[in-house]
Amino acid sequence: MHPPRLLFAPVVLLAIASPASSQDISLAPHRAVYEMGLHRSGGPGSVVAVSGRLVMEFTDTCDGYTLNQRIRTEMTNSDGDTVASDFTISSWERRDGRRFRFALKHDLTGEETEEHVGNAEIVPGKPGKAVLSKPEPSTVNLPAGIVFPTEHLVRLIRAAREGRSHLSTRIFDGSGEDGLFETGAHIGRELADDSAGSELLKPLKGVRSWPVRIAYFPLPEGAETPRYEVQFRMYDNGIGGDLILDYHDFAMKGTMTLLELLPQPKC
Repeated sequence: MHPPRLLFAPVVLLAIASPASSQDISLAPHRAVYEMGLHRSGGPGSVVAVSGRLVMEFTDTCDGYTLNQRIRTEMTNSDGDTVASDFTISSWERRDGRRFRFALKHDLTGEETEEHVGNAEIVPGKPGKAVLSKPEPSTVNLPAGIVFPTEHLVRLIRAAREGRSHLSTRIFDGSGEDGLFETGAHIGRELADDSAGSELLKPLKGVRSWPVRIAYFPLPEGAETPRYEVQFRMYDNGIGGDLILDYHDFAMKGTMTLLELLPQPKC
């Protein structure tokens, strides 16, 4: 039972190519909490119970954006075995999408901790490079056209505004050589505002939103089947609503239980 990483492209929860790429997109600093549970079981040997919580904090630092995210879950399979997973992300991405600092850590019951710490830089139209200090000093070559998670979110919002139904993007999420993905996103029709009468969704009153499903294919394998998929309600200000994390043999659902808008910085 190895749940893949979640960069809520918030991230939904969550999760930028030219210097002016984000000027027309305003991402809302916020804190959100999602209660995790089982959405679908894959049958014998698969996960049959899930409990846990995802906490995300996204802030604007004037020169860029920071993301602090933690997802803790306990998963039980049909044999009665339970695994506890604790995955954390702390990152900063420059506003123009060209630089990315990251620290990712994954603790799994009974197994060695996975940890990736480093920074990456890209130049539009040219190959980039990520330099890692953990788990050991190393370099990851980033192919031309790669983007980082917040830039990916900005591009998704722009595509939704333009009425596009599909978006293909190559991204690097910071997890070493395994952090390179070809993503395919399907964007549905704009959803009706459902904030009326909801104290939880009050901060999202009048904010446009779309259903989004993103498949993550590992690079450079050229796999025909995605490693995992993320489905969520994407708001025009970058906030992600309820989400589904689909790992093929099982899927988890995250239900938003808290949403707090944070102050915008005085830049």
